[in-house]
Amino acid sequence: MKDRINPWISLIPVIIGVFMVMLDTSILNIALPEIAQDFRASASDVQWLLNAYLITLVVLLITMGRIGDMVRRNLLYTGGMAIFTLGSYLCAESWSIGAFVTFRIVQAVGGAILTGNSMALITELFPAGKRGAAMGVQSILIASSFALGPVVGGWLTTRMGWHWVFYINVPIGIMGVIIALLLLPSTGRRVREPIDIIGLMLLAVGLGFFTLGIIQGQDWGWRSEKTMASFLISFSYLIAFGVREITYDHPILDLSLFKIRNYSTGILSLFFLSLGLSTSMLLLPFFLQGIKGLSAEESGYWILPLPIINTVIAPMAGRLSDRINPKIIMSLGPVFFSTGLFLLSRIDMDVRFWDLIPIFLVLGGGMGMLMPVAMNVMMSSVPIHKAGMASGTIQTSNSLARAMGVAFGGVLFTGKMNDLIPGYGNQIPGPMQIEFLRFLAGKGFPGPLVMIVDSFMKSLHQVFLDAIPLVITSLLIILLFLKGREHLRVIGRTEPGVEVAA
Repeated sequence: MKDRINPWISLIPVIIGVFMVMLDTSILNIALPEIAQDFRASASDVQWLLNAYLITLVVLLITMGRIGDMVRRNLLYTGGMAIFTLGSYLCAESWSIGAFVTFRIVQAVGGAILTGNSMALITELFPAGKRGAAMGVQSILIASSFALGPVVGGWLTTRMGWHWVFYINVPIGIMGVIIALLLLPSTGRRVREPIDIIGLMLLAVGLGFFTLGIIQGQDWGWRSEKTMASFLISFSYLIAFGVREITYDHPILDLSLFKIRNYSTGILSLFFLSLGLSTSMLLLPFFLQGIKGLSAEESGYWILPLPIINTVIAPMAGRLSDRINPKIIMSLGPVFFSTGLFLLSRIDMDVRFWDLIPIFLVLGGGMGMLMPVAMNVMMSSVPIHKAGMASGTIQTSNSLARAMGVAFGGVLFTGKMNDLIPGYGNQIPGPMQIEFLRFLAGKGFPGPLVMIVDSFMKSLHQVFLDAIPLVITSLLIILLFLKGREHLRVIGRTEPGVEVAA
């Protein structure tokens, strides 16, 4: 009976799983100060609540996607939802920072299963030529979680305590597991071969140390022995992993996937857009909550136009990509997004909500034009029996891009701050610091506030401008390498020999 369910109905549990994971990524940041206070933990201890999750996620994404090709993906996905829900409950019940970090790793295992298999499930649920709109829905979830996280997290933390940032996942997760068992048809199990344990270990160490180097590099120093050792270990293991996968009969990552032109082009274009997105968007909450003096909830409301327009554009762009040359739509994405970044580089500290709306509409429109279309083109270009492997690889690339973007944005911002204020250090001024400077200004000492705010705005503008070349790189990759005609042929919209602009 489940096999005859409309794929849009079967998509519901997929949506629940993806939204839980994506929302959790942004919702926790707001609760970190209260968590630190409750556990009397240092800033670095609390930071590991984020780092342990991210490293585990990146390490396992490809593996979990590949396992989904070997077993019943619907059951694996349902199990991932159960693990994520259990991890959320344990996080809420944590009695120490050490236990908390451990339970975040449990959460990340579930998150890797869900994230690594979501696009593969969409590929299996929807036939070629019908996936674009469904990929648009996934893009909506990613964009919406970015804006809703601070709102939901701020409301829960303020009114009910930080525990509810995790408790909220429990009823949603239980409902998702039940719905998945009822609505998800049997999928996956297209490959019957042993899991490459050695390759898995080489990949885990390589990606783990690479991610560690990225997220700790700014604190350790980019030229420090710890950072350099992390990258040296990472590159050594990743090279060994590449050699292993080329020579082993049952690789966990078939490197021949990257010979598929549209797949490689899509990964690279999304990587650079995600890099530019994370580099620039990192600083918006600091601007809104620090310079503008908004609460976490209020800043979330200010950013809402971005996911709202994405909600409108993404499914339309995804659907169109199965009807017209996707190269046209994908090319417009970076153009709109880079235009939005340029407009952001012109704002001042007195900018109003209504002034930001058109800028966020341009940014959200750019995201909505590229992300779902790229995902649709990539997943349509790979063999169906490698959908999980392809999905996990895409998500790994995007996760690394986001981590690198946060680090890159921090380096660009603090570098400019140090140019303007010699000896400033490598910290981004937070709301509490700005509030203290306002207190001093009210007592007759306005100098520090004026200096920090002026330097902050100049540094903010510089980061927005520096992110534009990353987005333009995404555009150039699409223009030079994407074969839109090939996608239309794959999904059966054109026949060989019919001319469609590349």
